[in-house]
Amino acid sequence: MNFRSLITFAAAAAAVCPSALADKDTPNIVAHIMADSTNSVVQPAELYQRIVFVAEEEPAREQAGTASGEVSSPGSHQAGFRVQVFSDNNTRTAKNEARAKARQVSSRFPNLSTYVRYTSPYWRLKVGDFRTRQEADEVADQLRKAFPAFSKEIRVVRDRINLSD
Repeated sequence: MNFRSLITFAAAAAAVCPSALADKDTPNIVAHIMADSTNSVVQPAELYQRIVFVAEEEPAREQAGTASGEVSSPGSHQAGFRVQVFSDNNTRTAKNEARAKARQVSSRFPNLSTYVRYTSPYWRLKVGDFRTRQEADEVADQLRKAFPAFSKEIRVVRDRINLSD
């Protein structure tokens, strides 16, 4: 074993088993956490503000992709179903195609909300806010009849839905 290999081996052993190199009287982080001592986390105020801002703005940011442009209040979301009409990852055409299909669906079904969203790497168009799968299946059938060209892509998906009063 040459000197360079010996140094590399020693560094790897120290990384894998740091307690082997530490003095037995020196407390390590695991012993500190396992003890009944108080642990405190120090974070910059800017980080806290960013975390709070993201948590408060998430529902509004999620809703920003709707065709109607309405912003819902926080806490008005629940698990439910939507009908996915389009999904594509073509970076050149997917966004415009999703928006064009959203306009077509909105003009034919003005009572349904449309949601064009980008979740890397896909642009998706989802329609409606349904509490039950049966409601979503009925609308999916109506969409298939109204838009036969879209029928291969139309499917019911679980999603966070907006509650209407």
